[in-house]
Formats: sequence, structure tokens, C-alpha cells
Amino acid sequence: MTTKTESKKKFSKTAFVDAAKDGKERLLLMMLLEDEKSYAKEEVTKILKDWKIKIVNDDGKKEVEA
Repeated sequence: MTTKTESKKKFSKTAFVDAAKDGKERLLLMMLLEDEKSYAKEEVTKILKDWKIKIVNDDGKKEVEA
């Protein structure tokens, strides 16, 4: 179980990239996270989720999950 203090801890981009499960996730983290910024786990989860669900057409009607 995650405590409130653990959920507020922030880590560097490098820490998330090193902990990535596979090459695809590692590549996404390298592209989406900023070098000098620290992130909470929840922030990174949201960044990845938002990137994976994106609009394909200009009309905004069709979405795709990566």
C-alpha cells in the first residue's frame, strides 16, 4: 500500500527511464519528460496516459490508443 509520503515523492527523468518495463515505455519517457524536472509517479502515469490517447483527425472525432 502506498502511503501519502510515498505518493508525494518526486523522481528525476532518469529514474523513471531506468525503471521502465520495456523499450517502448523507456522511449516514451525519454521523449515526454523534461531533463531537469522532477515528477511524482502519478504525474508520469497521467503524462503517459494522455499521450497514448490522442486525436488522429483534425475534426477531433476519432481517437486512437497507442
